[in-house]
Amino acid sequence: MNDDFNQLTEAVMDHITAQKRTKATKEAYHRCFYSLTTYLDRKGVIYTQEEASLWLSSIENQVNQTDFSLFKAAVNKLNDIYLYGEIRKGHYDSSKTIVGKLCPGFKRIHSQFIDHISELAEDTVSTHSWQCASIFLRFQDKGIHSVTEITYGILLDEFISSAGKTYYAKCMHHTSLRRLLQFLYESGLAPYGFTLLVDAMTMRSGSFWNRMPEEKICELRSSQEATGSSLDVFLKMREALYLEHCQEKYSNTVLRGITRITNLFYLFMDMNQLSYSPAVGDAWLDSVEPFLESLEHKHFRRILCLLAQRYKNKSFCLNSSFVFRETAYKRLPDWCRPEVDCFLRIKNGEGWASSTIRMYKHSICRFCICIDAMGVKSFKTLSVWDIKQFNLHDRHNTPEGKNAYNSRIRKFLQFLGESHISDNPFLFLALPCVSSAREALVITLTEEEQVSLHRIFQEDDASVCLREKAMLQLGLYMGIRQSDIIGLTIDDIDWDNALIRISQDKTDYEVILPMPTPVANALFRYIMQERPEADSRSIFIRKRAPFKQVGRGACYHALDAALPERDVPGSGFHVTRKTYATNLLRNDVPVQHVAEALGHQGLGAVHKYLSLEEKRMRLCGLSLHDRVLSIEGGLCHV
Repeated sequence: MNDDFNQLTEAVMDHITAQKRTKATKEAYHRCFYSLTTYLDRKGVIYTQEEASLWLSSIENQVNQTDFSLFKAAVNKLNDIYLYGEIRKGHYDSSKTIVGKLCPGFKRIHSQFIDHISELAEDTVSTHSWQCASIFLRFQDKGIHSVTEITYGILLDEFISSAGKTYYAKCMHHTSLRRLLQFLYESGLAPYGFTLLVDAMTMRSGSFWNRMPEEKICELRSSQEATGSSLDVFLKMREALYLEHCQEKYSNTVLRGITRITNLFYLFMDMNQLSYSPAVGDAWLDSVEPFLESLEHKHFRRILCLLAQRYKNKSFCLNSSFVFRETAYKRLPDWCRPEVDCFLRIKNGEGWASSTIRMYKHSICRFCICIDAMGVKSFKTLSVWDIKQFNLHDRHNTPEGKNAYNSRIRKFLQFLGESHISDNPFLFLALPCVSSAREALVITLTEEEQVSLHRIFQEDDASVCLREKAMLQLGLYMGIRQSDIIGLTIDDIDWDNALIRISQDKTDYEVILPMPTPVANALFRYIMQERPEADSRSIFIRKRAPFKQVGRGACYHALDAALPERDVPGSGFHVTRKTYATNLLRNDVPVQHVAEALGHQGLGAVHKYLSLEEKRMRLCGLSLHDRVLSIEGGLCHV
């Protein structure tokens, strides 16, 4: 009878395997048959329907309800095989299963979804099948009978429904919901935003990315009737931004940040029927700012600013520095904005550099804000007294700085007179020059500082990187300006002849300079050991993506890293060039040769370096006797 009983159980197991029952169900059937066999052996009886019923009755209170239901189903199938040789269909009522309770539309989608994931492990498919059917069943309870009727509100409720479950059960629910929504989108039955919802909700603070007041959303929606880009265009911009970062070899952390931020922003727009525009981005950033840390907020703002660049038909400038403070132009009073804009357009049309335009813009805005605070509300009423009061109260650190601003403001006042915006065409004369050319002493590095730098160059000092050492040596041993150092390219160096050929950024004068061995070695070490691999021809590039030419501040930071205790106001990296020139003069190098080494076209600019050369200064000393001066007792008398 043992062999006969084993045949019966094998027939039942073959049947449930053909039915694609789960691994858990199969294990329950195995436990059932093992326990039943043990029971029969202990009693010394053979299998009969009556004995199986007695066994079920004896264990009913010893196992949980789920196991008992499965044991009962296993025994019923075993009885069918024992009595009829096959399993009758009456034991399986599909309408009573969770899938059987679904409406035809959901049942069809469920079947297609299971076929779509059929390549996954059997247990995984079974779990997703049950989870998917449960989700659809909850939709039906809310009166939803088609996937086209599913809304973001329904999905949010479905996501929240798992709040009370265990961590494992919650994860399974979220995974199945995510897979189902992705399948619906790929089948053309749901919008793209549905696929982003689960990941967005699993972040902290729930739906923090959708906390904008309804009245603000309505205001944005109404203002976009004639403007804004569709969300499909936004997705193309997002993809272009991602690829640009990939090409510039940004880290995976940055790439994930782009995906996360743009997904949240897209989801917000899609949920609220908004199209994309920079104004929507600014409003959204303001609404999520309370939920973000300071550094995280900067990442959000950077991505939105880059998208705004592309929206304005500009290419992405990944190394842009976006200002997070209110500019003077934004604070400009409305009454003077048209005239300021008109003047700036004229300057743009004249082909001035962007830095010059910015200087004009800031100077004029500063002037307009000040006279507005003084009570002037029209350029027609602007008087000479108003301009003089502005000049008295406008503070600057140096006379040169004040004159630089005033010279731009005079141009603006002249424009007002020529355009008949002001009644007095000579107002610009009321703003005087406040500084004249002056000669300043040349500041150089001290002997101790130069010795310290030489020691750093020769030793492996970890506090100063190879890039910084190479920059400092180019300035100290060759007198190259910082603008030319950061602009140095691979093509500028002739390694065979130890020469550097550059076109000076300041004068546009081309010079060919001999490259000392220490400088060549420093450049070689930096290029081979520290410089990131990049397509850029610039020698000095950023340490992190984007691997582009470093900014001007890199040279100053190199000097600061090497001499951290040095604090000389008004003395930056240019001190290395001044030290180089002064050292040449102290070593009796002719002035003409010093001028050539510095790339000067004349001798006038070199003479200022003689101001600290003590040997030559002593030759110019005047006799006290010739000046009718006498010294008595250590005191000078006239």
